Amino acid sequence: MDDYFDIVTLPQVASDQASDYDDGIFSESASSYHTMSTLQSREVAEYFRSICGFTYPADENVPLVFPADATADRLDVLLHVMVRLCLGGENVPHAINVMLREGGVSRDGSGAKVLDVVTNSGTWVNEMAGTYSTAKFVTLDSKPLIPHKPHARIEFQVYDFYAGLMEADNTFDLVHIRQGVLATKDFNFLLRELHRVLKPNGYIMITELPFDTYEGTTHKVPIHSATNIAQGIIFAYEMCAAQGVDTDAWKDMAVRLAPGHPLWGNPGARDPNPGPARRVSAVQNAHGFRDISLNFVPVPIGTWHFDESQQILGGLMRLWGFHQSQSSLPVVIQRGIEESAARAFIENLLQEVMEVDRYRAYMEFQIWLARKI
Repeated sequence: MDDYFDIVTLPQVASDQASDYDDGIFSESASSYHTMSTLQSREVAEYFRSICGFTYPADENVPLVFPADATADRLDVLLHVMVRLCLGGENVPHAINVMLREGGVSRDGSGAKVLDVVTNSGTWVNEMAGTYSTAKFVTLDSKPLIPHKPHARIEFQVYDFYAGLMEADNTFDLVHIRQGVLATKDFNFLLRELHRVLKPNGYIMITELPFDTYEGTTHKVPIHSATNIAQGIIFAYEMCAAQGVDTDAWKDMAVRLAPGHPLWGNPGARDPNPGPARRVSAVQNAHGFRDISLNFVPVPIGTWHFDESQQILGGLMRLWGFHQSQSSLPVVIQRGIEESAARAFIENLLQEVMEVDRYRAYMEFQIWLARKI
């Protein structure tokens, strides 16, 4: 089983940062945005509502999956650190790095334009702006999670992007979206919008962390020994289904990106044996993506792995899972469980997360990369 995990050497800076997360990232003094008091205006306050003492987006078109509060900000930073470590310390794969440094898909040196969807903490877009000095960035979210420091090359936008992107066709060299499946009730529509604003030959990078958790003794065995964790995963999927979240996208994203999928409306997409003329027309007018790749990156939960780099990553994943579980009380209550029983379940769930090493458990990041036809 250990061979399933890539042994990566974590960048020293990232390793040093990672070792400090368990001690301080969720303390009250860890962030300048430690309460929602930093968002005082009535306009900003209208973006949020309180459910069971947790802050959620007020927009009913946004799925109520995870809270949108100070903890969410820190969890997004933690998630970002894990994804970056999984990418060998980088924010994007090599092909995108080369494209951005060469000025975009046209390679004319004019500078690339990048769209980042679901800003959250803004960590990714700020790091990217620091790395690629000629690139310009637009980052958008459906809620203002935290105030963002102005940047000359970053345009921060907040609006109901699930209803459509306020960007022109063929604008961006790269579209980046992380945990986007949980951000909308119509992921197919969002995919079409991302495709529309992407330049021909432009890249789309999609990073997701599905709920699925596995026991590490055998490849891809769903966790069952940790009964509360297993039940929590069931609750999460049931809640997403009730909210209209399209979690099937985690299973068939590559199929959806391909031009043969019906969501692109390509001629002959439903015809397995088109004639020669139709085949030529379909190639010339096709929508969708090409060069589609999917990278599964397993990450241990806890420090059970023999490799030190994986232990660091696993410690971060356990911390992330603990605080996500801690904020899941409204999800459990929405399943019709009385609050006292729900709180007891969460306590038992948190205890299992803290003792997760005994189960040799892991989750998988899924990273799709594709280019617009």
